[in-house]
Amino acid sequence: MTDCIDTDRGHCAGEVFERASLSGSGMRFARCEHHYTEYAERTQPIIDDINRRYPATAPADFDPALAGERWDEED
Repeated sequence: MTDCIDTDRGHCAGEVFERASLSGSGMRFARCEHHYTEYAERTQPIIDDINRRYPATAPADFDPALAGERWDEED
């Protein structure tokens, strides 16, 4: 069994297993049910804000010619 990476944040509770990072990085970390819930509660507002500021599709006023940049990696 793997130990929860957040044992320093207090008492662990529930099953411990590797869970995907909410950032979408593909990284996985072992957390108990209790600490994963806390992680999600403190992280989700940050991720929601990032997704709001940087949506998957370009905004209507995005002009790649202005800075020579692209919104996505396709081309």
